[in-house]
Amino acid sequence: MPIRPEPEVRFRASVREKGVTLALARGLVTRVWEIYGGPPEAVVEVALLGGEEHTVLHERFLGDPAETDVMAFPYGDPDLFGEILVNREFARKEAKGRKISAVDEIQLYIVHGALHLLGFDDSNPRARKEMRVAEQRVLAD
Repeated sequence: MPIRPEPEVRFRASVREKGVTLALARGLVTRVWEIYGGPPEAVVEVALLGGEEHTVLHERFLGDPAETDVMAFPYGDPDLFGEILVNREFARKEAKGRKISAVDEIQLYIVHGALHLLGFDDSNPRARKEMRVAEQRVLAD
């Protein structure tokens, strides 16, 4: 059986969070690709951003000045299939409220963004439920 090519995952961080690494991002995106049939040899960039920078980009590109957790921009281009932009400060606040680690919350955001790149939607209750099921499937060990 031929080995399925993995996506190329690039990681950049304008802020740091201990435990959030290229290896973590690559593993999560690869798992989404394996389970949900992401295109082979796709290039995906994952960026960990500070809250202010993330919110500025949210307003600039999506016209919404509100703080949000993660944004995904699917391009479908061979040079860059898509970007996942994670808000570290938002993740920290949510993690504290949910009594989990910031790394666990950031993992969820990376998976959520990768699913969006593959066409998952969460804009209505039914689609949101499907997204949650997919997230949990990817994050389950």
